[in-house]
Parts: sequence; C-alpha cells; structure tokens
Amino acid sequence: MGLGNEALLMVRAGLCDRIDGIAAGLNHLSSARLYDHVDAVRRVALDHGFLPLAQLSRGLEAALAAGERGVMVLGYLDLMRDAAACERLDAQASEAYLAAISVRLAG
Repeated sequence: MGLGNEALLMVRAGLCDRIDGIAAGLNHLSSARLYDHVDAVRRVALDHGFLPLAQLSRGLEAALAAGERGVMVLGYLDLMRDAAACERLDAQASEAYLAAISVRLAG
C-alpha cells in the first residue's frame, strides 16, 4: 500500500527542503557531514520509492567518496531537487536523470 497524495507531497517537500539545506550550507560542511546529509536523503528516497532521487544520491555519494567537491556537487543537488519534485518514480525516469547528470558533468 503506497502513500496517499498528501503524505507523498509532504515527503517530496521534506526532501526538497533537505536538498536546499545541503546546497545552502555547502561551503560550511565538511566532506563527512556532506556525505551524511546526502546519505540521509538517499535513505528517505529509498524508503518512499523515489528511485530517481535515490540513484542520483548514490552517484553523488560515490563522487564525494572519491574526493570530489565544488561545482559538481551543485549540479547533482540541482538534479536531485528536480527528481524529488518529479511525478515519475520509475526506472526510465532514473535512466533519464542519470543521463542528464552525465551530460552535465561532461559539459
């Protein structure tokens, strides 16, 4: 049994708030704290079936673990916010978001 519309909207809003908070505090967060915040978003996304957001979060976690920071993180956070607000939660939407981050990072 899935979440009702109101509950789903509250989860979406909470995820967007978390992502916005990460972006706002990016310059003040240690790498470990940044990773923890992204991991928290990923866990909530997985718990509620937000597959595109969970996969983007996983990608950002991998980049952070490899020592990446800076503009790349903002690109991920921007797409993560879009994914949190997106109505589609299926595998095809995940593929589209992963392709978008690949293009963004390559450009």
